[in-house]
Amino acid sequence: MTIKKVNNTTTIVKGNKIRVLFESWFSIPHSYAICNCFQLVYLVKNFSDKMEFYITEKEYFNPVWNNNKKLVYPSEHNEIIKNLKEYKGEPIDLIYRQTFPYDISVSQSNEHIPKCVFYTSEFASLDPSYFKIEGMSKDIEDNFIVEYLKKFNNIHFMTPSVWSSLGMKKYLKTDEPRRNKIITHGVDTTIFKKDISKRKEIREKYGIKDTDILMINIGSMTRNKGIILILQCLHILVNKLQKSEYKLLLKGTSDLYQSKLFLEFYFGELQKQGVMTSLETQHLLSNHIIFTDKTLSYQSVNQLFNASDLYISPYLCEGFGLTMLEALAAGLNVLVPITGSTSEYMKDIYQHGGSEHILYVPSQIVNISGKCENNIDINQLLHVILNYDFKKAKNNYDKMHTFIEENYSWNHVSKLLYNHFVSIIDYYKLN
Repeated sequence: MTIKKVNNTTTIVKGNKIRVLFESWFSIPHSYAICNCFQLVYLVKNFSDKMEFYITEKEYFNPVWNNNKKLVYPSEHNEIIKNLKEYKGEPIDLIYRQTFPYDISVSQSNEHIPKCVFYTSEFASLDPSYFKIEGMSKDIEDNFIVEYLKKFNNIHFMTPSVWSSLGMKKYLKTDEPRRNKIITHGVDTTIFKKDISKRKEIREKYGIKDTDILMINIGSMTRNKGIILILQCLHILVNKLQKSEYKLLLKGTSDLYQSKLFLEFYFGELQKQGVMTSLETQHLLSNHIIFTDKTLSYQSVNQLFNASDLYISPYLCEGFGLTMLEALAAGLNVLVPITGSTSEYMKDIYQHGGSEHILYVPSQIVNISGKCENNIDINQLLHVILNYDFKKAKNNYDKMHTFIEENYSWNHVSKLLYNHFVSIIDYYKLN
């Protein structure tokens, strides 16, 4: 490979390709694997003439996930992923890793190859348990990681939000942005788009009337997602205020997490706290909550968004908040805290056509034992929902979708990734 630098601009000489090894997860419906696959699909689409792609599927965080391998993308995307070349020891220019824990291992064979390690930091904080170094005890300390990264200064990090990037500050004692790069996540705007052709069919399938207000939340249902706030809010709307038109669709991910157990635990907690009775819980479960933990295709998820009226996400902490971006691309109203990682891209989209689709609930950042999260008052959450006109026509969808496509699509992200990969390789070739 030949790289030239003219007037501070990096160019690849025609006929040469950068060779990148993706050491990642691919075959499970986990957010890391999903992001990695979309990144790869659009890198292949846009840069096959400039990149050689090699892959190694790394060990999963939970061995049980090996029993639930599946690709959930459109057939064209699946074929691209299936046809990627398994790495057999070919010469490479860069290693890109997207797994958990965050693998910063250096071996004799790859010591001099630059590495780019993806990470997120939901609480704007990291500790040594988030990192993996092959052959090292799990009981490593902060200072060891700091010294390790000083020694191996060809280890770079990439994260999707400013919020997440704060977690790496204590480990990288450097002002070099190349070592802690922020590149946003994206959405496939060819999949997530406004299409109400099956809205009535989907709503009828789940027993949702035209006059009902269907709220939705999809994902792992772990504590940080704010699910317990959503359940408490639905309880007040339905059981206390007698607003029977409100329904909630929760889609868990049973292939990876015991989502239904989370739901049972949250209701148990609310009953212990005296927030609701077992009879009130049963009323919600029988008449106002639709729960599915099936892994769906992305086209099916888009249909769910188009059948719904509000994506409700009063999250406590998120590394980025990908599902909210996908919901917006589908034209669905989204409710999020005003603080936290989503505030970065939400503000941008709000100012470019999204103001009719984005609902903010007041929130404040609180620091609990070094971990930052949103604090949200249930009464303010209720106020936002009760005062929003769900039936009002939204006129700026096309403008918003175009802006998302140009600035927050995986197609756009692939260009940022390619340029970053080249800049890393460039740095080590020229220094």
